[in-house]
Amino acid sequence: MKGSNQVPRRCSALSGNVGEQVACTIYEKRPTPCREFPVYFDDGTPNPKCDELRATIGLPPLPRTPLPRAA
Repeated sequence: MKGSNQVPRRCSALSGNVGEQVACTIYEKRPTPCREFPVYFDDGTPNPKCDELRATIGLPPLPRTPLPRAA
């Protein structure tokens, strides 16, 4: 998608200010790479590729998400 190969990296469908508040303007129609890219893995750990990209734009790594407890 146009924008992801530019420096700093930024998706052309992203609106808002990175680090403050952003939103995907094409979320319902986003392309396959966006749909298939896991921000978090099934065990709740962040995807290192996501943290790598966040670091390039000055954002901290994502926190680990707690897994839901079995009832």
